[in-house]
Amino acid sequence: MIRSPEELTGQTFDVLVVGGGIHGSMVAWDAALRGLSVALVERGDFGGATSQNSLKIIHGGLRYLPDFSLRRFRLMARERSTWLRIAPHLVHPLPFVTPTYSNLPRSRTAMWIGLKLNDFLSVDRNWGLDTSRSLPGGRVFSRPELEAMLPGLDCERASGGAVWYDAQMYSSERLLLEAVLSATEAGAQVSNYLEAVALLLHKNAVRGARVRDRLSGREFEVSARLVINCAGAWIDQLLQTLGRRNAHSHYLPSVAINLIVDRVWDRYAVGLPARANRAGTQHSRSPRSKMIFIVPWRDKSIIGTWHAPWNGPAEDFLLHEDLVREFIDEVNRAHPDLGLAGEDIRYVQHGFLPVEAGRAEGDRVKLTREAVTVDHKVEDALDGLISVVGVKYTTSRAAAAEAVDLALSKLGWDKTPSQTASTPLWGGDIQDFQGFLSEAKLEAGERLSPDTVEHLVHTYGSKFRILLDLIDQQPALGEKIYDSLPVTGAEIVHAVRHEMAQTLLDVVCRRTELGAVGQPPAAALEGCAALAAGELGWEEARRKEEIRAVIQWFDQYRFGETSPAGGMLYE
Repeated sequence: MIRSPEELTGQTFDVLVVGGGIHGSMVAWDAALRGLSVALVERGDFGGATSQNSLKIIHGGLRYLPDFSLRRFRLMARERSTWLRIAPHLVHPLPFVTPTYSNLPRSRTAMWIGLKLNDFLSVDRNWGLDTSRSLPGGRVFSRPELEAMLPGLDCERASGGAVWYDAQMYSSERLLLEAVLSATEAGAQVSNYLEAVALLLHKNAVRGARVRDRLSGREFEVSARLVINCAGAWIDQLLQTLGRRNAHSHYLPSVAINLIVDRVWDRYAVGLPARANRAGTQHSRSPRSKMIFIVPWRDKSIIGTWHAPWNGPAEDFLLHEDLVREFIDEVNRAHPDLGLAGEDIRYVQHGFLPVEAGRAEGDRVKLTREAVTVDHKVEDALDGLISVVGVKYTTSRAAAAEAVDLALSKLGWDKTPSQTASTPLWGGDIQDFQGFLSEAKLEAGERLSPDTVEHLVHTYGSKFRILLDLIDQQPALGEKIYDSLPVTGAEIVHAVRHEMAQTLLDVVCRRTELGAVGQPPAAALEGCAALAAGELGWEEARRKEEIRAVIQWFDQYRFGETSPAGGMLYE
């Protein structure tokens, strides 16, 4: 995958996808697999905006059972199984635990019924899956077992607990990038740092976009018979380039925040009911989230997700310290013995999620529960344009399939079925993950340590031999960049040569695990920058500037007495 923006000129594509987040990437892959000629442009780096903020969870729909949303439940359960099947290197089972209480909605009896219904309605959840990726049934258990499972949790009010299984992404950034790689393998032409500055209108029909190369400053037109707008929180901003007044909004944003802290619990993701402030206390109000999830991630934990209303443009939002402190207070009400303080926060993630019209309920938000595909010929009497308002990683594949179904209809093509549910993602062609991993360790022999091989297989899956070949050519690239981090030099070189990494931040945050839980140590940044500079031809001044840019990025999301969070996540 080589960046060549000039290849997007001189032809008319069937589909131009604007936005390289998880939904745009999946749309490009699906459309290319169905035979459409596809271009994808992303104004920053792939996955560098809202898709970068994630709890890393692929949900199965348990939350939809209490209100009998069975269609949503089946969609989520089906898509969870699909991800476990097509990306077995990146998606794996994860047990979730929650306490039960004496009140009926959260009692052991109610949870037992819910888990039995969950297992019954998803009886096909393990069909066609590698046994190491299969999901056991849920169960309830006693308070002593809960205390043993979750040391440090105040279990005095609990009657026991419940456990069920969902799935976790090893790396949401890699999953998204490998969707882009899958799209290019299927024939799509993609480019990052290519901003759609205006849609092209011809006789009341959209026929492409004018784009600006943010690296060179050059502007040119990309022609297409149909544009699919997957710009996330910037969907309406792109629509406004058409100059139509009184157009209604399609994406109403809210802010979602996750915290990364030192590891809380090892084996389990834990869901704790959020608690309201006591009456009469400062800022007395209801919690902004019904549940607080504490999810194991690397040697840290991700805590989320906290939601807040936002009424302005996404680019005007600033993540201020007081918002993070509100979330910390909410976490401490849910788990008082944790005693979370500002200095415990290693990294703050934030992004945007769409909410329903009339979304405010005091300081709560009402999130859109499922993706929406907008046909602008129906909504705005404007042909040649579709918008996709995405919500979840879990359902991004299904949302993309729906959008491409509509695209085929609008283009007059036969409705061939989507192939993404049965086609392995790039690196996902693995039938027996544990067997594949064992063979990989034998194949690597003494070239790499077992833990390095395991990391490479989880990251690149069936394509990990690409890295082995590179290491065979340059054995020094098999060494880790930094002892406590799993990333090898080969991954950095590969990211620049074959994964369209253009900046040091691309490599650190979206191609490798160097920045997964916060700013890497200085020695790691220096080593990474040296390799990237050798590949991209950076002079010393540029190399230092790239390091400064990474540090400034992470400075925005540090939190503590002297380092308030602030600034935009997606510049």
